[in-house]
Amino acid sequence: MPKDLNVLLIEDDPYARDLMGMLLARDWRTRVIAETGSEDGVRGLLDDPIQRVDTILLDTEVPGDPDWPFRITEIARTSVSKPDVIFTATAARAETLQRAVAEGHGGYLLKPEIRYSMASAVAVVSKNGLFAVTPSVYTLALQQRILLPERSVVLDGRKSTLNLTPREQEIARLAILFNHPHRELSDELLIRADQVAKHVSNVYSKLGLDEFLAGEIDPETFFQDDLILGRFRAILNRVSSNPTRRKTADMATLAFHLLTVPDIQEI
Repeated sequence: MPKDLNVLLIEDDPYARDLMGMLLARDWRTRVIAETGSEDGVRGLLDDPIQRVDTILLDTEVPGDPDWPFRITEIARTSVSKPDVIFTATAARAETLQRAVAEGHGGYLLKPEIRYSMASAVAVVSKNGLFAVTPSVYTLALQQRILLPERSVVLDGRKSTLNLTPREQEIARLAILFNHPHRELSDELLIRADQVAKHVSNVYSKLGLDEFLAGEIDPETFFQDDLILGRFRAILNRVSSNPTRRKTADMATLAFHLLTVPDIQEI
């Protein structure tokens, strides 16, 4: 099944760009068609008549260049693609939020708060037409009396790891998000392979995967996106029908999509 959202990732921090690109690539809904840390070539990408851009994830924090994001949004506004633009940052600024609202962009997300749920944010904005913010941005809006668009939501990507121990969070990041083999993790983390497996199993349990496999939780109560729901159910049915032949990759894929669902609050 083809992915239905094409994303242009504009992020000047190479480490953040790599993480966000990996998360978007692994999600069933999103495809990263290009990554860049500068303005060079953005116009060409957005005017490509064949490869449309649905969403731009735009880092707003370039030292010494406060106008950076708004030059990009002007290019986007006058481009062939006319994509949704979602601002990203590590700290919220009232001026940026005001511009995002006034210019009709798709949202303003703090990376430490959206965490692993970037693809879900893209889907919320581009498929549902909502304006998305993270908790601190919403708090800033209230403090500064900035009126958000009528159809706005607060996304918090931190909830899925709240009940994980520090070691389980590390295992979740490496084994589930980065999909590293357990044997490699044993060497990297200096623990036995059976301990890695035990930690992974604990993470699966805390994410609720056991309940999904037992049929105690309907995926529809967890996922609102039809594409995610359909593919999750297909893999769930396959692994549930033959527990003795469950593939590590299938289990990790299910866990990945559980781990990357944000808490969503309508405003």
